[in-house]
Amino acid sequence: MAIADRLPDLSDKELETLQTNAVRLKESGSVQQRRQAEELLPLLDAALEERRLARAATQAEARRASPKKKKAATP
Repeated sequence: MAIADRLPDLSDKELETLQTNAVRLKESGSVQQRRQAEELLPLLDAALEERRLARAATQAEARRASPKKKKAATP
């Protein structure tokens, strides 16, 4: 199984670590490692962005669903 196929199963932290390693290998890896990193980085960026947007949507929905606290009038 290719690593790209495993991206949906990885945690956010694992994706971030993989992205960090891919960036490093793109700069200083062997020819094969650089090629693989260049292929993987757009997939990692997309997966991380998708998860970030999903988290933001969930948080926005939670804020809308929570009861709003009214400010008490101060004398």
